[in-house]
Amino acid sequence: MKRITAASLIALGALSLTACNDAPHLINHGPDSITVSGSGDISAQPDIFRVVATASEQGDDIAAMKSRVDDTVADMLDLADDLDIEEKQVRASDLRVQPQWQYQPERKLIGHQVSRDVTFRANGLETYTQLLDGLTKQGLRDIRPAGTEVSNADELANQALEKAVADARQRASIIAEAADRELGKAIQIQAQDFPPQPVMMMARSEKSGNADSYRPGETDITARVQITFELD
Repeated sequence: MKRITAASLIALGALSLTACNDAPHLINHGPDSITVSGSGDISAQPDIFRVVATASEQGDDIAAMKSRVDDTVADMLDLADDLDIEEKQVRASDLRVQPQWQYQPERKLIGHQVSRDVTFRANGLETYTQLLDGLTKQGLRDIRPAGTEVSNADELANQALEKAVADARQRASIIAEAADRELGKAIQIQAQDFPPQPVMMMARSEKSGNADSYRPGETDITARVQITFELD
């Protein structure tokens, strides 16, 4: 058990005790109670990885550039099929055509850029690294990580909530014992910011295509509750 100081006990919860008052007309018939906050943390490694790759061409012949971009996108979709990434987890954007300007010594149109994005959602670190390796081998120069997910986030959120309730009860027990009272049943429970949102911790990766060289970091899922207990 953590060492708790007297000052910490005050911060842990608001102790509300019904006291007898000398004035007979001031009588509180409510139960003695204590209100405390509790938190629970669960850490997990992400297992779903999002990647965005962009196929782009620059020049004057928009039709020819569109054809090359579409071919590159088709190759990316074939790679996703080869890696058994489901069709619903791959999204190809519409074509974008943007003018390219030269501003010095004067503003002048020098061509266009034609591009399309493909967003992948890869399950598992191994598939993720194979996807990056395959996109690199296709000659793509614009490949960007687009975030991570934890597949069982709902289950972990429930575990974090259970830990938060247990933490609140432990805090209340410490305060009740210090006040020479018995902790009773919970009479009011409020879950704060539930379901909790995962918070991604620092992650890093190497340039190698080996899965062992990637470190996806950890995701922290935190639940917080506020509970009022009766005091016997």
